[in-house]
Amino acid sequence: MDSIINYILEFFREFNIQTILSLAVIVWYFTNDMKKELKTSIDNLDKDVREMNTRVSRLEGTVYGNDLYNLKEKKQ
Repeated sequence: MDSIINYILEFFREFNIQTILSLAVIVWYFTNDMKKELKTSIDNLDKDVREMNTRVSRLEGTVYGNDLYNLKEKKQ
C-alpha cells in the first residue's frame, strides 16, 4: 500500500500545478456530455429491444401458438 501512495506522490511531484489543473480541465471538457450521450444511447437501445421483443412475441404467437393450443386440446 505504501508503494502505491509513494508512486502517486512521485507522479504529482514531477508535474507543476498548472499542468495538473490543465489536465483536469481537459478531461472535464471532453467528458462533461458523456453522461447525457450515454443515457440517450441506452434509452434508444432499450426502445429498440422492446420493439424487437414485441415483434418476436407476435411471431411466436402466430407461428407456434396455434400448434401449442392444438396439442393441449388433443391431450385433454
